[in-house]
Amino acid sequence: MSKEKREFYSALIVPTALLLLIWVIKIYEVVFNVSFSNYGLKPHSIEGLIGILTMPFLHADFSHLSSNSLAFFVLLSGLYLFYKSFATTLVLEFYLFTGFATWIIGSEGEVHIGASGIVYCLAWFHIISGFIKRNKQQAAFGLLVIFLYGSVVWGIFPMFQPSAHISWQGHLAGAITGVVLSILYKDKGIQKQKEEDNDDPSDEDPYWLEENNEL
Repeated sequence: MSKEKREFYSALIVPTALLLLIWVIKIYEVVFNVSFSNYGLKPHSIEGLIGILTMPFLHADFSHLSSNSLAFFVLLSGLYLFYKSFATTLVLEFYLFTGFATWIIGSEGEVHIGASGIVYCLAWFHIISGFIKRNKQQAAFGLLVIFLYGSVVWGIFPMFQPSAHISWQGHLAGAITGVVLSILYKDKGIQKQKEEDNDDPSDEDPYWLEENNEL
């Protein structure tokens, strides 16, 4: 197996494991007719801080879960592909900072659940990182994110939400976290390919100017 293929398959391990865990939790709720939604994030509440850890793993129904699954898997796989071993550190920071930011800006009395905050964080991180680094691969991935998941732009505004139950605060918290960390870690991961000097043979001295030429 080539190095590229090994790196590609390695990048899928953590995203697959996390997505399976999220689905297992939802299936468990349905099979045993229970709900863990009350363990979601509750803004401005000390007891609601536990939701920072639980929020991304809880979803209202299968429709809610399905809407997040593909974007979560693709964006997280891209993170492990571009950042490799450092991606785990990024995931933990996305996880904690997005949750804490939601706890701060969310409305008191609401319960926030779902992985969409992490999805928005990943999306904005990829988009901004691609432009900052001017790396063709990551820039192309960022543009693909915008094309396939354009709601990351308008989904952070409350007036564009199709339902009052959608946590635009979580979306905004994720977007802010993604932008800030993309700037903070602009020197991590793959970088812009450096232009090598003296690669052009035309820049070399012609043979008749070289010293000690044999005639």
